[in-house]
Formats: sequence, structure tokens, C-alpha cells
Amino acid sequence: MRDLKLINYRRLVLELIEQFDDITFYYLPRNENQMADALATLAPMVKNREYLDQATENDKRTLRRLASDYILDGDILYKRRNDQVLLRCVNTVEAKKILEEVHEGVCGTHANDFIIAKQIMRFGY
Repeated sequence: MRDLKLINYRRLVLELIEQFDDITFYYLPRNENQMADALATLAPMVKNREYLDQATENDKRTLRRLASDYILDGDILYKRRNDQVLLRCVNTVEAKKILEEVHEGVCGTHANDFIIAKQIMRFGY
């Protein structure tokens, strides 16, 4: 194992696998997981006002300003629009899945982008 911190997680996963009849794992390439990784790193920094040693005051202020546009509700990250509407943040894999689900329901009408966006919001995304 490349990272010693992951040993306990691996052990837990191996124990949990026994609880399922069927399980599938998907590899998520690093380039599709960069946002989640960055947010996981930055969230505690902003919350606790603990920053990297080399961060300038301007860097800290910018990070706090950017973070104020986001809300974390459990494991779900939302971006707050100017009109206070919350937009759910999704990665590339989730976005493809959402588009496939919505497109199945509206494909026959050849819906435009606006209609598809409304449909996605109606589905709770």
C-alpha cells in the first residue's frame, strides 16, 4: 500500500465487503477527483482559520471569500448563487449520470438546454 494512512481504511472496506451480496468498485481518475480533494483539504483550513505556512494574508482573505459562496450539508456541497439559490456540486461521473437519467425522460421531445436544466433541478439536483 502506497500510503500508510490508508491501511485502516482498506481493512475496514475488506470487513464491510462481507456484509454485501454484490459490490462494485469504480476507479476515479485523479483528474475527476481534484475538486473533492481540494475541498477536503481546504474546508478544515477555512473553518478553523488554519492556513498553510506560506499563505499570505491576501491568500487567506481570498480563500475565505471564495469559500463563503459554498455550503457543505453533510457530504453534499452546494454553491450559493447571488439570488441565494443553492446549486448542488457534482463531479464528472455524477454529471454524466444525471444527464443520462434526465435525458431518458425528455429525449422524445428534443428538449433544449433550458428545459433539461429545469428537469435536472426538478429531480432534486
